[in-house]
Amino acid sequence: MLAATGMLLSSLASGLRQARTFARVIRTQGPAARRETGKSIAAQAAEIVALRRGVGRLGADEYYQYRLYDDRRFTWEQKKQFLGRWMEDGLVPILKETGWLGLANDKVIAYAFLRGLGFPIPEPYAVYHAWRHCGGIPVHRTTAALEQAVRTLGRSFVAKPVNGMWGRNVTAVRAYDPSRDAVVLTNGSVLGVEALVERIDQVDEMGGMLLQELLAPHPSILERCGERICSVRMVTVIDQRGPRLIATVWKVATGGSMADNYWEPGNLIAPIDPESGVVGRTFTGLGLNIRHVDAHPDTGRLLPGFELPDWRQAVELCLSATGAIPRLPMQAWDIALTSRGPVLLEVNVNGGMRLPQLCAEAGLLRGEFATFLSRFGFPRPLRDGRRPSQAGHTHAHGHN
Repeated sequence: MLAATGMLLSSLASGLRQARTFARVIRTQGPAARRETGKSIAAQAAEIVALRRGVGRLGADEYYQYRLYDDRRFTWEQKKQFLGRWMEDGLVPILKETGWLGLANDKVIAYAFLRGLGFPIPEPYAVYHAWRHCGGIPVHRTTAALEQAVRTLGRSFVAKPVNGMWGRNVTAVRAYDPSRDAVVLTNGSVLGVEALVERIDQVDEMGGMLLQELLAPHPSILERCGERICSVRMVTVIDQRGPRLIATVWKVATGGSMADNYWEPGNLIAPIDPESGVVGRTFTGLGLNIRHVDAHPDTGRLLPGFELPDWRQAVELCLSATGAIPRLPMQAWDIALTSRGPVLLEVNVNGGMRLPQLCAEAGLLRGEFATFLSRFGFPRPLRDGRRPSQAGHTHAHGHN
C-alpha cells in the first residue's frame, strides 16, 4: 500500500512539473510565435499536446526550437515526423542496445576498442581517477599527481570527462607557461595549474577525466575556422543490409568556445551534402532566434559552399567504424578532419535528435530512417508489399 501511494505521489509530482514547464514555455515563447505567424496561443498549445502524445514525444520547448508553429514551413504530417529528445534514450530498448552502452559511453573503453582494430583516434595521455586501472594509460590518483603531470606533460592536450556528453566540462590546453605556473587555453585565456586541476577535480565523473591529444585541424579548415577542431557529426544505422549514413552535420566553433558543441553561444551548424562533402547554409540559434551566418565570425571566410577536406575518407572511416559495432543499430559519430586525416573522436548511442533535424529542417521519422525503425516495431512494422521509401512515409504519417 505504501509503495503504491509513493508511486502515485511521484507520478503526480512529475505531472505537476511537466504542467509547469508547459505553461512556462508557452508563456515565454507563444506570444512571439503568434506575432510571427498569427497562430493563436490556444492553437499552439493544442499542437504541443498532440505532438507530445505522438510517437515523436516532442517537448514544448522543441516545438518552438524547430519552429513547428509555422504552418507555412511545415504541414501537420511533417510536424509529426520530428523526434523529441526523449527518443535519445527511448530508442535504446526498442533497438535492443542496452548491453552495448558502455562500449560507446566510456571513452577509455571505446578508444581501446577502436585502437585495437586499427582505427585512428586521439592519443590518450592520462586518466585522473581515484582507483580505476587503464592498462598502459597512466592514471593519476591525487590532485598533486595531476598537477605534476600537467607541468611535465610537455604538449598540448584536452581534458574531458570519460563518460561526458555534449562537450560539457571540456578544457583545451594549448601550452604550459612555467614562468607563471599556468596553462594557456585554446581560447587565449590563462589558467593557473592549481586552478585547472581544481576545475577538473570538481567534475562529478564516475569514469574519471581523460587527458588526450589536442588535434590540429586540416589546413583548409584552419584557414576558415581558426585553430580549433570543427568536427563532423555522422549519424548511421546498421542492420542486415550493412551500415548506412542517414545524416551529416558540420559543427563549427566560434569566439571563445573550446568545443564545437551547438549549445555553446555563437557556435554554428550546417548540413553537409553526403556525396560531395559540400557545406550548406550555416546558422546559429534556435527557434525565433535562428539566424543565418555565411561568414565565420572570427576569420571572415565564407562557409556555405566549402568542400570539406578528405570527405570520402571520412565517410568510409565512419561506415567502417559503424560496422565494427554491429550490435548498436543506430550510432552518431563525431569525426575530426585533421592535419593527419580523419580521426574518430567518439561514438554516441543514437545521438541527439536536434542537430540532424535542425540542419535538414525536417523530422527524422521519414524515408530510409522510418523504414529502418519500422523493422524494430516502431511505431509498428510496415505492411508487406510496399516499397520501403513509400512505406516509410506512409507509416510515419499514419500516427500521432
